[in-house]
Amino acid sequence: MVDLTENIVRFIRHPSTNKVMATVSPEGVPHMIVCGSLMVTEPDTIIVGEVYMHRAAANLAKNPNAEFLVWKGKDAYSIKAVAKARLDTGPIFERMYELLDRMNMTTVAVWVFEAQEVWDESASDTAGERVI
Repeated sequence: MVDLTENIVRFIRHPSTNKVMATVSPEGVPHMIVCGSLMVTEPDTIIVGEVYMHRAAANLAKNPNAEFLVWKGKDAYSIKAVAKARLDTGPIFERMYELLDRMNMTTVAVWVFEAQEVWDESASDTAGERVI
């Protein structure tokens, strides 16, 4: 487990940051989705609303490892994480449900991830370096 830096948390929270989540099927096939509901709730915790995540949710149920790619312009980070819980009740679920309901999307559950590593994936000389 690692704590995301304040700079990375601000980067993730910025409305123009692009977010993608990758999972892997039991057969080893990667699967990526746009992940607009990605949020940081604690320095080491990422949550994602399960909306239209059919294959990704099935993959996470069998293999909890995921990777998030977040980027804006030339700046980018890869965050390796492990799914720790799938919530379909409680305050975190309710918060996500209300947020996504305003966009006419129905939240089925919320996945809770623990950050493990962060890598610089920017278009720069630091590309490929481990940040945390």
